[in-house]
Amino acid sequence: MALLINNDVTARILKMSDAVEAMERVLKQYADGFAAFQPRTDFWAPTAIGGDYYRWGSLLGAMYDPPTLALRFKSDVIRWTDHGGALTEEWHNMKPGTYCGFIILIDMTNGEIIGLMNDGVLHHVRVGATAGVGAKYLSRENSSVLGVVGSGGMAETYAAAICKVRPIEEIRVYSPTPAHREAFAEKMTKKLGIPVVMRENNLEVARDADIVALCTDSRRPLYTVEMLEAQKPGAFFIRCRLDEIDEPVLHAVDKIFGNGKEPYAEYVIGSEEERARRPSNKEYRRRYKRMDNPVLAEVVAGRQEGRTSDTESIYYDNNSAGLQFAAIGRTVYEKAKEAGLGIVIPMDWFQQDIRN
Repeated sequence: MALLINNDVTARILKMSDAVEAMERVLKQYADGFAAFQPRTDFWAPTAIGGDYYRWGSLLGAMYDPPTLALRFKSDVIRWTDHGGALTEEWHNMKPGTYCGFIILIDMTNGEIIGLMNDGVLHHVRVGATAGVGAKYLSRENSSVLGVVGSGGMAETYAAAICKVRPIEEIRVYSPTPAHREAFAEKMTKKLGIPVVMRENNLEVARDADIVALCTDSRRPLYTVEMLEAQKPGAFFIRCRLDEIDEPVLHAVDKIFGNGKEPYAEYVIGSEEERARRPSNKEYRRRYKRMDNPVLAEVVAGRQEGRTSDTESIYYDNNSAGLQFAAIGRTVYEKAKEAGLGIVIPMDWFQQDIRN
């Protein structure tokens, strides 16, 4: 049965604990050779009206149990803006304030499309849930103080997931917009039942924190060696974007783990002049380089040592993986079907009698 599942349905039925469990299971499958994913692929074109660029981005992932394939794609008009030295990426679909991110979910037992899903809620939860698995296996078990840089949807899911796996007693938050960090502190204190306190800069978020989560759209480095040194011994930190990590940190930290070793792929059309409009400084483009580090899945499966002492510092490079959409998307689909939610779609929309 094919279901059209929107963000409202996903928000009603998807629990963070279920998402963390789903990600832990699929990462073990990945390590055992029973799951795979293609790295993110981007197509860029300098054709957008009201923006600097058009970008198509896609992720693909598949798992053996249950047999599921997911294709997630985004269709964006991109604009870059400089906010006091922090280069941020703004995007929309058709007009500011609207976005196009979609998931096609397929049952690999018979090739049936079983789900057409908005990706908004699921996207935030899948990244946060993977961060939660990373914290479970790589942070100190007694971690009690979490620092969060950023105050949007990713910051919320990172905090919620990490609180599911570690005994967090205090959360610190910094965002350059005071109203945003105030709203985050109020909302998450109420949601998690844990005090969320505001800080005036990134360094104060990191100071004496066990875990630091970077959840911003910044295209310039935010997490510095000074922040690493300010954390408690045995620091654990995790990012949304590689651009958030200052290059010297990668050499100062004791261990680095990622989700996969495959590089991003990108294709660009347009004249040399048009291509030059894209930000091309070292920090911005660094996310497209290969990160040749051990992967979290190997730690989950017991094939790779993770943390071996309470004093070593660890960075988890939480890069995108299509597995997340397969694992958590299937969880959402099954729960929606059980609850009688979503809109049933005729399968003959997707089938034909002409061999392709």
